[in-house]
Amino acid sequence: MEDNNQLDLNEPSGETPDKDISQEPILSDTPPTADDSMVSTEEAKEPSRVQLFMKKALTWLAVVAVAFLAGFITFYFTLYRPKVDQLDQVQTALTEAENKVSDLETQLSTVTEQRDALATADDYRILLSIMTDIYAVRTALVENNTSAAKSALSDISDTLDGILGVIQEFDEKLAESLPQRLNLIRTNIDGNLENAIADCDLFIKDLRDIEKALYQ
Repeated sequence: MEDNNQLDLNEPSGETPDKDISQEPILSDTPPTADDSMVSTEEAKEPSRVQLFMKKALTWLAVVAVAFLAGFITFYFTLYRPKVDQLDQVQTALTEAENKVSDLETQLSTVTEQRDALATADDYRILLSIMTDIYAVRTALVENNTSAAKSALSDISDTLDGILGVIQEFDEKLAESLPQRLNLIRTNIDGNLENAIADCDLFIKDLRDIEKALYQ
């Protein structure tokens, strides 16, 4: 009996005792990987000095960039832009002044042309007056009226001086010969009427040449 009892105690029974599941550790379905281990290790590490320096450097660079941008904007709107606007105003005023000067030059040119035209017209009037008088001298000489010829000749002497400058610009020799021919006419009135008439014809021819060259 004792042997049977001991045998019963030593032999395992067919029933297994119930285990407390709540006391057993719960294992994850996925085993931890090497990356998870590295991440957890890096998170545990504190930032290095280089990382702290770079962070501070980037912060200061950002501050300097903002300050530079603010200074540039201030400079643009307070100094540069007003100067540009002032320069544009000066340029506009200069352009207006140049336009006014151009208008004045045009007006002056017009006045000068008118003045030259008047001077030319006055010179032409003098030339025609001389031609009229020399025709009167010739007519008087043909009629043998020496007193009338001398009277008309004296008017030519006074008028010729007013146009000699213009004739000199056209032909210097002609300007010198006209007074000499006038003296020949005056000399031949009392001595040789035919020569005086011939000199009148030459004098008229010279005046005709001047008229064609300068006024026609």
